[in-house]
Amino acid sequence: MTPGTVIKLAGPYAPLAYILAGLFAGVMALVFATAARYVKTNGAAYAYTRAAFGERIGIYVGVTHAITASIAWGVLASLFVSTLLDVLFPGQHWAEGTELFSVKTLTFLLFIAVLLAINLFGNRAIRWANGISTIGKVFALSLFIAGGLWLVVTQHVNNYATSAAAVEIHRDGVAGLTLATIAALYAFTGFESIANAAEEMHTPDRNLPRAIPLAVLTVGAIYVLAVVVAMCLGADKIVASRDTVQLPAAVANETFRTVIVIGALVSMFGINVAASFGAPRLWTALSDRGILPIRLSDKNKFGVPMLAFGITASLAFAFPLALRFNSVNLTGLAVIARFIQFIVVPIALMALARGRSPEHAAVRRNALTDKVLPVVAVVVSVALAASFDYRTILLTPQKGVNYFSIALIVITFVVVPAATYRHYYRQRQRLPSN
Repeated sequence: MTPGTVIKLAGPYAPLAYILAGLFAGVMALVFATAARYVKTNGAAYAYTRAAFGERIGIYVGVTHAITASIAWGVLASLFVSTLLDVLFPGQHWAEGTELFSVKTLTFLLFIAVLLAINLFGNRAIRWANGISTIGKVFALSLFIAGGLWLVVTQHVNNYATSAAAVEIHRDGVAGLTLATIAALYAFTGFESIANAAEEMHTPDRNLPRAIPLAVLTVGAIYVLAVVVAMCLGADKIVASRDTVQLPAAVANETFRTVIVIGALVSMFGINVAASFGAPRLWTALSDRGILPIRLSDKNKFGVPMLAFGITASLAFAFPLALRFNSVNLTGLAVIARFIQFIVVPIALMALARGRSPEHAAVRRNALTDKVLPVVAVVVSVALAASFDYRTILLTPQKGVNYFSIALIVITFVVVPAATYRHYYRQRQRLPSN
């Protein structure tokens, strides 16, 4: 889904945007992996921040992490629904409506209901969906890369220069490459959540620092190959495509293109199942610690935290609706919402490395991973966050103020954390003193 936006912004430098995004993700991955050496409990960003700065800052990071996961699920669900309608009803304008009572919104709600039904079947269904989504994603991307390279080598197809020149680059120079890098970061999102279940992992202090960078490196290699092949086949076709899944537009063969789209659909379906399971558990984790009301942890007889699921699903539905299901704006929001973690966690790591508490005494210090990389991560994160075009989420396509979107952002990033603090400290005041 991201190559069209990346190529539109960076033109012939689109592969470089993925490389830069991969380098930044790699730095952030090493930061998160290093923090996992100091903190071996569940929670990732929340756990690291809480260990470094205490509960007050940890609460804000934890709540915004849960909100970000809800937004990310909404983006994934929106993209799946848009792609499904594109496949089932190609070229039908009534399937592209974005109003409250449109086919797209009703299909979105139906999809949420389907995901809830799958959750009722328990962990086995979740594991099955994870496996299927991985197969679908790897199959679709591998097929595109292998088939594209075959065309390039055997039929001497190479439209890299001509297609790149035909693309209308919306931004010039560094500005375009910077925004393209932010868009390309969507391909790498997820590494920051790998440590959410650290307590259930075997020797997380040893395995996480290896697994996270390896995952980022693998993703980077696949996507750089994919975008290079796409540029050789025809970048102008990808940019001109109005489909949600834009990569297959570079392929002329209809059957080949359909197989890639189906693989993408399978992948997105499985990822949505996983997100519908994991995102509500971030809310219940905060509830279990007494940060949020304990009712959020209540589960039905199938083991599903229905109230947490409802809150997550509501946020997942609200943001796509506010941004009119615009895939470019939604993926941008999904990336930029994570920058709270990308800025706070490196600072927390530096604080943990300076500390000399007994529980961290056995951790071997390293100047590169404990000091240099966190500083680089903070500087780059602040620069990218400042470069993001916030008009895409604050304005409507007609350039009017998007009050719905602004209200959602204020509620989720200001009002909800404030209410959480109020609940947490009121609960503490009620506790008997020792």
